[in-house]
Amino acid sequence: MSSSSAFKRLLVVWPLLFGIGVLTTSNGLQGTLLGLRANAEGFPVEITGIIMAMYYAGFLIGCRYIPQMISKVGHIRVFAALASMASTTVLIHGLFVNPYLWIPVRLMTGFCFSGLFIIAESWLNKIANKEQRGTIFSAYVSIVYGGLFLGQFLINLAPLDNMHLFVLVSVLISFALAPITLTNTRTPGYQKPETISFKEMIAISPLAMSGVFIAGLCNGTMLSLGPIYADMAGVEKHHISVFMGIYILGNTIIPMILGSVSDRVDRRYVIIFATSTAILTTLSILFTTHYYALIFILGGMLTSLYSVSITHMNDKISRSQIVSASRGLILFNSMGSMTGPILGGFLLSHLGIHSFFGMMCAYLSVLLIISGYRAIIGEKVVQKRNFIHLPAFSAPSVLKLNSSHTKSKQSKKQV
Repeated sequence: MSSSSAFKRLLVVWPLLFGIGVLTTSNGLQGTLLGLRANAEGFPVEITGIIMAMYYAGFLIGCRYIPQMISKVGHIRVFAALASMASTTVLIHGLFVNPYLWIPVRLMTGFCFSGLFIIAESWLNKIANKEQRGTIFSAYVSIVYGGLFLGQFLINLAPLDNMHLFVLVSVLISFALAPITLTNTRTPGYQKPETISFKEMIAISPLAMSGVFIAGLCNGTMLSLGPIYADMAGVEKHHISVFMGIYILGNTIIPMILGSVSDRVDRRYVIIFATSTAILTTLSILFTTHYYALIFILGGMLTSLYSVSITHMNDKISRSQIVSASRGLILFNSMGSMTGPILGGFLLSHLGIHSFFGMMCAYLSVLLIISGYRAIIGEKVVQKRNFIHLPAFSAPSVLKLNSSHTKSKQSKKQV
């Protein structure tokens, strides 16, 4: 597809992409805001970890049940209802500052956002044809990370101890509703997602399953408790936004480089390299206060682990299984993301701030043992697929948008 044709297609879908960008901006701001406000209010850190984990629990529940809601009442009604609830839940956080109330409210937020992403991604799938999916998927990935990056810096617009930032998140969610629901494309039809059991997937590739779960453990901990760690370490608020922004920037850039390498080298060795580098990075952070470059590397390595693990699984299965298997991997990653903040909050509370990167080092060391073992005893896998840089913050429905990337290398050569 020519560059002019790609540009025209992006112009057609810009309302959807803009709406997704606003949603991810609000999501990035809300996560950091809740962590910092909870710490400022003196919530027990282990309770804050549970609060933050509830987003991922709600996300998992939403991925299970929201497609059924869509099939019964339609995309627009479900989207409007979820956006309204998501906008309301953030205001409840600001109005009622109670850690035990925040737990179910945060669960509802995760549920709502999973549906918002499922519906927005479904609309993109409806608009994109086979030749345009690559361009639109790349734009989607850039916008998701760009929104999360921007959201970190909005934390500096108002003090933490009033309603202003909560209202801003609510406004952003409501604002995202307009460009998505006013798109002039018919709503997509509902298709029941394929399923494949975790037991089957572990049998196919224990390394891929371990990789996405441990990447979720670390990434979920960092995104949920990273602002609290920085606050406990005495970092000023405007520097906390830089701290988190650099981490997300690493999520965005490094996987594009390491992914290209993984298309040429046995992916098991790439996983070993990314894991080893992440371990060295977490150890280095324990001994220095000048760690922005290290945070950038850590973010990139963790997201690379996630995407390389998914691609490694795709190499081992048939093309017809890719969407269902990748969907299972994304959900397994979300389970890790849910578990990480709970464990992290407990360790931060009882062992202090040095345990934050220490526990990540421990998780990654387990993965290094598994990947080393699989590299020794496992047969070399024929690499049939190209690397996919999947954002670890979107719903499984994004896989259909990326379906053009799942073609085998052999078929590409034949074209």
